[in-house]
Formats: sequence, C-alpha cells, structure tokens
Amino acid sequence: MSKFRWKASLIAASILFLVLGGCSQNVEVSAEEIIHNVVETEVEEIDEFYGKSEMTVYEGEDIIEESVMEEYASGNNRKIIMRGDIEAGEEEIETLNNGEKMVMYNKSDGTAQEMDTSVFEGIQISPKEIFQNMLAGMEDSHDYEVIGDEQLLDRDTFHMKLEAKEANSLMGDMEIWVDKETWIILKTISETGDSKMESVYTELDFSPDFTEDTFTLDIPEEIEITDMEDNFSSEFISVEEAEEELGQAFYMFSEEDYHLGEIELYGSDGELQRKELNLTYISDDEIPMFNLSIFESPADMEIEESDVEIRGNVAAYEESINNYYWDEDGLRYSLLINDPDMEEEVLELTEEMILSSEQ
Repeated sequence: MSKFRWKASLIAASILFLVLGGCSQNVEVSAEEIIHNVVETEVEEIDEFYGKSEMTVYEGEDIIEESVMEEYASGNNRKIIMRGDIEAGEEEIETLNNGEKMVMYNKSDGTAQEMDTSVFEGIQISPKEIFQNMLAGMEDSHDYEVIGDEQLLDRDTFHMKLEAKEANSLMGDMEIWVDKETWIILKTISETGDSKMESVYTELDFSPDFTEDTFTLDIPEEIEITDMEDNFSSEFISVEEAEEELGQAFYMFSEEDYHLGEIELYGSDGELQRKELNLTYISDDEIPMFNLSIFESPADMEIEESDVEIRGNVAAYEESINNYYWDEDGLRYSLLINDPDMEEEVLELTEEMILSSEQ
C-alpha cells in the first residue's frame, strides 16, 4: 500500500467517522438472517466513543506497513490520530472534524490542510449502515458464509467469510468479525494475491473520559493551513493540450461509434504529483457510456500476470466497479464501463484505438 493510499484512507475515514450506533442481537443466525437483522434493527446513537485499532499490511511474508489509529467521538466532534510505520518511513497524522470543518495535520512533514465538511451536516452513518452497504456492494462479487460466534475484546461477534468469485477482485477474500451489539466491524482480514491486510480493534470504550484538549490540534503558528482542494486541480482541455501535458501521444477511441464528450486534466501538487487525463465518451444522446483515464505508469504499482489481455498487453480487471486497466508505451490506461451490457462491445473497440496524434 502506497503512502498516498494510506493518507487517502485516513481522509475518507475522517469524513465517514460520524455517529456510531446499533442494537443487541444474541442468537446464532445464518448470513441471510444477519443481513435481515441489520436491515430491521433500529439504530441507537452512541454519543461518545473511543477506539484504538492496529493495521498490518503484508506483501508475501514481509510486513510493509504497520499503523495504529485512535478514534474519538463526542457530539459533533470527531478526531483521528494515526501513527504509521511504512516503507517511506514513520508518519503521524492528526485529523479533527467539528462538523463544519476538517483539519488534517501531518506532524511528520510539518504540513496542515483543511476542507469544508458542512455539506455532510446531518448525515449519520452508523456501523449498521456501513456493514449493510458493504455486504450489498459485494453481493455480486463475493460469496459469504457465517463461520461461527466468537469473542473479541470480551464482546460477542459474528465471524463471517467473504470469498471473491473472481481471482482478480480488488477486494479479494475477506474475513470479518462483527460486533453483535453495535454492528461495528471489530476485525478484518483481506487477501488479494500476495497482499494481505489485517485490521483489528484493541480497545473500545463507549463511556470515555475526554478532557478539554481532546478535540483540539496543536499546530505550530509558523505552519500555514492550506485548502485541501488546492492540492487537486482540474480543467477541461483539448486533445493537443492533453498531449502536451503528458509529453507524448496517447491511445484513444475513434469516434465512429461513440463521441468524445470531454477531456478533463487532473493535476496534483501533493505527494502523488502526477497529471491524469479523464476522457468521457458519450452516446448520440449525450449519455456518458464509459471513461478512459490515462496517466504515467506507476513504477511501484505493476500489473500482475493474469489471463486478461487488452491490445496485446497484460491487463487487470476489477469486477466490483467494472474497470479494466493496462500499461502501454509508458502510460497506464484505466477503462471504466458504466453499463455492463456493453462491456463486450467496448472491449472490442479497444483493438481499434488510435493514437491521439492521428485522430
């Protein structure tokens, strides 16, 4: 897992870490009954919460990342502290969200960013909803079963196994331990290829003693707090301008069957520091049909050998989002097909792609 992904996960967790709740379920049930109970149960809000969890990421037998996350919640205030030991070195990030603004302070590199979160005001994502949405999102890509009842942190849990139907699934095979009382996922093991991730809560407290300093960040005065959105800019450009930005011609679809609606250029001034094109192809009725993203092939994210091939190149397929990606002439191509019914047609069209300099 790259340093950038680690930070992105933290930002997502900071936004989604809202009101926790659940209700008691104390009987042995099947996977289908668990889902039914999740849908039917009422969510009881938990106003205050403290949790500490550990995450370990493996590549084969080697540990490539270890991190500890602490979560604090009280009313509208949310705070996350994450300390990580990753390939690039140690890192510590604190994130505070008061319901109106989120501030992220990276103690390791002395940077701070903020973003407006008032748009999420009133949105409450409970553990029940997180669990329910996760199972619904994996229904087509995974088979699942209940292994049994187990205890973690002296709490009763359902131990479930979710097995990917396709070998190249991004989510891979998973095991989860779900708290029966709160529906919080207390432990997760996920395996994809040679990669493995384990995440487990080591502490949970639903009656924590917070101090006045708990929901504050001690950011030195000399550190400028920048707008998080400024690190990611986008603009609409022409094919010629796209070639200039990438520094080379790139493959694109001919417009005999579908039209190129727009080319959007994304640029990052943060750690990723790359330029990415997003080409949207539309129908005659101007309905978006599929998207093609193009950026420089990342050296640390090689595509593994598989049975999937596009334009004579080894490709990978992520079933859950119907996305194909491959490398060609130093560029990474990512093809997202909106309508699964037209998947075969679009894949055939990839063989007729032309260089942008020839269009």
